[in-house]
Amino acid sequence: MSWTQIFPYLTDDQLEEYEQEVTTGERAEFEEMLGVSKVYNRQRGRRHIVTMTLFWKNVNADQPDLVTPTWQRLTQARRWGLVRRFDPYESYVEPLLLHGPALTRKHPEVCFRVYLAADLDFLIAPLTEAGFEVQHMKSSSQRYCPGGFWRFLALAERGKLITVMDTDRIRFAEEELARTHAMHESELSLWRVPGYYNAPIRENVAYRPLLGGHMGARGGVAIRQWMEAFIWHNRRGTMPKLVELPGCRPVPVKANQWPNYGFDEWWQLAIYPRLAARGVLTFVPTDARSQILPLDIEFTTWINSKSEMVYFQAGGACC
Repeated sequence: MSWTQIFPYLTDDQLEEYEQEVTTGERAEFEEMLGVSKVYNRQRGRRHIVTMTLFWKNVNADQPDLVTPTWQRLTQARRWGLVRRFDPYESYVEPLLLHGPALTRKHPEVCFRVYLAADLDFLIAPLTEAGFEVQHMKSSSQRYCPGGFWRFLALAERGKLITVMDTDRIRFAEEELARTHAMHESELSLWRVPGYYNAPIRENVAYRPLLGGHMGARGGVAIRQWMEAFIWHNRRGTMPKLVELPGCRPVPVKANQWPNYGFDEWWQLAIYPRLAARGVLTFVPTDARSQILPLDIEFTTWINSKSEMVYFQAGGACC
């Protein structure tokens, strides 16, 4: 069976239906969600873009609103009891300010870009001083979304190599850049590390062919349209959410509720066939035991025979 017979995906018919039926009001709403207000320290003419996102929200709709961000609240969030898990400054902002200057000096050919939430405008100056291009968004994000989508907007830029990262992994930027260059040299258009590859299949399917903070691609795709159409169909209930695994009852895709954490990963799964058609370089962890992974790899080589696979050591396993 083919990947597209098992996993739901965003079809050409769904894109056409969206373009025919979306209203002017809905388009305006999407512009507020996904639009850029202003660009600071614009870095033109650089062929490679490392793209990241910064916003500060609780991740799920059933969680309370956070306080209005300020520099002091952001940097003292843990001490003041404003967060329960990760410290927002130490985990996501400080790594950019620490590693940004050296990275931007060493790689003048790379645009290091941050899509910044509207209410984090006080970070524009320190980020640009650290060498980053800042795309200041119109939205502050609702919860994890739409902010989780922003960094993928760079994939629209034709002729560019795009590396997508999480800000807390900026110290690994050179390794990620190397993977994107390996993809380019192999004449492929996507590299990825599958996500949640050993997660058990019980009440839902967590497997993800793409991890948003651990991938790269060639630019030049209709990424904004894919975002809008996917969100639009989810609202209307016309985006299928069930995985039809052979020999198993239909099981829903994990994290399929807007605007909660993981919804952007569900979107990545839905657009995966569109990206895979251009050729995939897959980095496979040596501890992978997933029954879905072979189906995934088979699909990449079927849809584009130039697709390749490389193992890397993970989880203490060796081969």
